[in-house]
Amino acid sequence: MSVVLPPVDGVVLADAVDALPGRLRKRLDGAVAKVAGYAISVDGPEWTVRIDDATVVTLRTVDGAVRASDDARCSCLLAPACLHRAATLAAAPATDDDDESRPESPAPNEPSAGPDATTTGSPTLHADDTSPDPARTGAVGPTRSDASAPAPPGTHARSLTEAQTMAVYGVWEAAGAVLAAGTTGSGAVLRAALLRAAHEARAHGLHHLAAGARQVAAHLHDARTAAPHYRLATLADDLRELLLLAHRLRDPATPAGELPALLGTARREYTPRGSLRLHGLCTVPVLARSGHAGTATYAADRDGTLWLVADIYPGGAERAATTVDAAIPVGEGVLSHRELARTGLMVTGATASASRQLGAGRDVRAVRAGGAPWTESPLAPLWDVPVESQLDRAFAALPLPVQDRPTGDDLLFLRVEPVAPGDGGVVAVTADGRLVTLVAALDHPALAYRDNLRVLGTAAGVPLLVIGRPDPTRPGHVQLLALAPDRTGDQPSDPTGDQPSDPTGGDQPPDPTEDQPPALRLPPEWAGHADLGYDRLHSSMITGDRSAPGIEPTERSPARHDHALELLRRHLDRAVDGGRAVHAFARPDQRLLRRARWDTGADLLAALEAAARPGRRDVFGRLADDDGRRFVLAWLAAAVYEQTAAWALSRAAWSPEEERLSP
Repeated sequence: MSVVLPPVDGVVLADAVDALPGRLRKRLDGAVAKVAGYAISVDGPEWTVRIDDATVVTLRTVDGAVRASDDARCSCLLAPACLHRAATLAAAPATDDDDESRPESPAPNEPSAGPDATTTGSPTLHADDTSPDPARTGAVGPTRSDASAPAPPGTHARSLTEAQTMAVYGVWEAAGAVLAAGTTGSGAVLRAALLRAAHEARAHGLHHLAAGARQVAAHLHDARTAAPHYRLATLADDLRELLLLAHRLRDPATPAGELPALLGTARREYTPRGSLRLHGLCTVPVLARSGHAGTATYAADRDGTLWLVADIYPGGAERAATTVDAAIPVGEGVLSHRELARTGLMVTGATASASRQLGAGRDVRAVRAGGAPWTESPLAPLWDVPVESQLDRAFAALPLPVQDRPTGDDLLFLRVEPVAPGDGGVVAVTADGRLVTLVAALDHPALAYRDNLRVLGTAAGVPLLVIGRPDPTRPGHVQLLALAPDRTGDQPSDPTGDQPSDPTGGDQPPDPTEDQPPALRLPPEWAGHADLGYDRLHSSMITGDRSAPGIEPTERSPARHDHALELLRRHLDRAVDGGRAVHAFARPDQRLLRRARWDTGADLLAALEAAARPGRRDVFGRLADDDGRRFVLAWLAAAVYEQTAAWALSRAAWSPEEERLSP
């Protein structure tokens, strides 16, 4: 399939699948696999899929997507209840939502009603005042956006309505069916059922739940199409969050005060913040699992409080790699993201969300202002906060939904010296002697992270200021975002860019940096720091004597994974991949978990294996008194335990060894 099919609204796909008789539903997955071999042509808003000489499926798009059932037509006699039409729609990706991908104009001084991904905890929010709010919960990575008619301001549900309760159960049943079948058994029919449930949830104001269901459906499509960015672990994480949210919503014991946060809202609320004098800190690419991409730029005000300017819309790696040079969506776009990260901004009439993401209302005005290097106020104090305090702040922020996470609370500001390449990144030692592993925040060839890590692997002993984000799933790992030299005196007086100048003239003295400590020299146009997702380091920027002694580590090696806990995670992922039937024959590994003192994990794994085995059968050989709910609950309990234990282990790995070993 040389031409990619346009996105299809989930309800359109669900209607097409529901219209099929049972005998055709059984053949749907096979028909979907054949669509890749059909000839596809595009003529303006119409996409034509030629099934054979006599059969043609035509898709008509509105704003780039198929949004109504009448926009999908087939020329065969069985249409619209035909296999050709349903298979073509099922082969296409689902739209993110109903309306979010169509940009809206912000109303003057009119913040929307409302409260990410995601993530890598990266912000994935639109920056205008009427932009959709991300609805994925609890992710470290990027999230998705969600929009619908805004709820009346100031109203919060005390309990779910009957329609909302039915919608919650619909999502729970659809997600449970996906888990029971596994990715190998979740074809177009189950995916369409999940999209139908997502639509019903969204229609009844369950915004977080709807977004999570659409996210899982997108993963199922990626798994079926063998998309290169598909990851089983990511699907397992999102399925856990979806089932947990549905379970909490359907649990009558859930406090009424928690319902507004669980329901989510249609739009993000922006409030006036007066005038702000901002100093650019860094800019990072965002490539969200939800299909959103773009750039987010951090800036600090006079007090050192961090604010965010984000430009995130549907797109892929190409958008993430190029929007850094696009005008920021604040004021009249006087700066690009790259320029803002290295200069400053004066904003009047500013609006911002509760998490300090700046809005772009029509009355917002912004002008360029001077910036500040990382070694001067108001940015320098960010590196003076004790590492333990930063870790407490980051690990408290990471579990929060991205839209509720205060800007910058998930970041670490560290002084480090690289030691050597290792463990998929660069092993470094912090100023207080901790060994950490610096890794790429996004591992995509269109971004500069991977190449920059190779250069840093040769920069042993170079003192650096770095900005990163702790990876809660990998103890002692920091996702590196930006860096700067830690010695301002090492900056060259007349650098010429990435390549050093060659001596001219026979009486040129030898390079004085050969006898100096190792240092990093950056081009002057970078204003003292490198945004590692966009700027590309070169080995010639590392100067001085690299044999000079650096910081002595107080730990023997970076923190490593707990193999017993990883074993539990593999069981959970295998259940998601193969479903209940495969896990029913899983090897009992409870003894290994108990040996590692994960007793509760061993009990939960035993309960999962028991629930996976077939129950009692009736006289006809059919399963009786077993609708699969026990298996879903057992898997969810084990998955929540594993995630909580892994995050606690990751946080403990950052503490000094004597604290980790103390009773």
